[in-house]
Amino acid sequence: MSKHALPRVILWLLLCFTSAAAQAQPKSDVTLKIGTYGGVFDQILMRYAGNLFTAHTGIKLQLINANADDHLAKLIASKGREAPYDIIFLDDGIQIKAIAAGVVSKITDAELPNLKYVYDDAKNKDGYGPAMDLYSCGIAYNTQKFKEAGIAPPTSRADLWNPQLAGHVAVPALDSTMGQCLLAASERLAGGDEGTPDKGIAKIAQIKAQSYPGSSATITALLTSGDVWIVPWLNGRTWNLADSGQPVAYVLPSEGAYRGMTMIDVAAGSPHRAEALQFVNEVLGPLFQMGLVFENVYGPSNKLLSPVLAAYPDTARKLPASPEDLAKLQDINWSVFNANLPKAVQLWNRQVISH
Repeated sequence: MSKHALPRVILWLLLCFTSAAAQAQPKSDVTLKIGTYGGVFDQILMRYAGNLFTAHTGIKLQLINANADDHLAKLIASKGREAPYDIIFLDDGIQIKAIAAGVVSKITDAELPNLKYVYDDAKNKDGYGPAMDLYSCGIAYNTQKFKEAGIAPPTSRADLWNPQLAGHVAVPALDSTMGQCLLAASERLAGGDEGTPDKGIAKIAQIKAQSYPGSSATITALLTSGDVWIVPWLNGRTWNLADSGQPVAYVLPSEGAYRGMTMIDVAAGSPHRAEALQFVNEVLGPLFQMGLVFENVYGPSNKLLSPVLAAYPDTARKLPASPEDLAKLQDINWSVFNANLPKAVQLWNRQVISH
């Protein structure tokens, strides 16, 4: 069992669904290929959706682990042939690229019954796959190191430039979600927007960084060792670390945190579209969504859970759990950001990495 306390209703539902499915024992020759993130994500996906789905449909699942950019590259390389995936999980910024490349398909309301329960802001406005979860891009910091140094807890991303933190700041790599959120924020701090990467990169280059980690695993090690005291990070990652007993805290910047979403799409050219839609519908259902909240501390995209989470304030405060929480978060203009990303990468390599 996870370190997070699951509501008894989830355990009861799991027992009921598992028992009912075991009695039915349907058969199917279909195996769905799903592009996933691996690790804890896959464990939760199978525990609260995959195993139950297979039990009551007979449809088997093959999870293929990689980062979202690699999944997208494989889909693009397979255009004109059978897709290497039936379903794919993508960060919201990468989904924009997938849509432009024509490798994911639109989904109608009639094909996805649970879509009507998804927050409007979590639906793709052009009819592609909706968000599976919601999260915020804020700041993580080592409370022990801040206390020992007599530094007030951070309240803004501007604190990353605090001279007292020189040599103790981790700047996430630009090819990560955290790094891209930092760039978008830095562009605005410098008086620009997603279309002015030169301003954002110049601003980031002024941070006296300890390192430029490319993964959450590396950030975890740096924060827990005390080598890094502060880093732009995601709410779920930070709270999972804090809940494990580490002296780490999470804060939403006073100027506003960015909202992130994990999208779930059906690949264009999937030979098992109907079965894929069945599984997408399962992932949007309340059972999986609640498991995701309590096991991985990410916000649900299913709005039916908002009043349920209100009864668990200690959990709800850690994630976007209500319409009011979502209203406080800002969106990145991913179309403009992605169009300027190649330029940003060039500037990053010249001004940040080689600095």
